[in-house]
Order: sequence, then C-alpha cells, then structure tokens
Amino acid sequence: MPSEAAKKAAGTYIRDEAGSPLPVLRWTLRQCRFGGLAEHVRTFCAEQAEILDPALVQIESVTPDCIQCRIPCRLYDHENPHPYPFEVRFTLNPVTGATQRL
Repeated sequence: MPSEAAKKAAGTYIRDEAGSPLPVLRWTLRQCRFGGLAEHVRTFCAEQAEILDPALVQIESVTPDCIQCRIPCRLYDHENPHPYPFEVRFTLNPVTGATQRL
C-alpha cells in the first residue's frame, strides 16, 4: 500500500472513521483488521478490481449468518479528472471465511 502522504497527494486518502463502536462491533472490527479474520479480508481485497485497503474495513452489522462489511475507497474514472468516493460492500462468514460481494 502507498504511504499516507502519497495517498494525500494523489487525492485518494481516506480517514479511518471507526470511531468508538459498541464492544461486540469493536471486537469484530479488530478481528477483521488484525486478528483471525484479517486474512480473509486481505484475500477479498486482493481479488477485487478496485484498490482496497483492508485496514479501512468497517463493520456494518453482525447477523446470525455473517458479518456485513464495507471498505471505503476512491476511484478514478476516465470522464472525471478527480477521484470520487466509493464503497465496496461484502459479507464475511466467520466460520468458513467465505466472502461475497454485495
């Protein structure tokens, strides 16, 4: 991943907006970023066409079947000279490690 300064210069820097989630969401977020689920998130990011930073993953909700996640990013378009904000949403099954883009 490029450095924070390089991202700011390119206009693709995204500030981490994790804030202070509830305890279960905070634990799940840490697992998705640094813990046992991080490898599944990194694999998902590597398979996508967009350049995604797995350290920016956000947890939208935890359901009985899966964890619903999103990763903010900035994309370039040939019709727009400036990058624009975008989000990639996906589900992660914590038992199997399976991910599915929404």
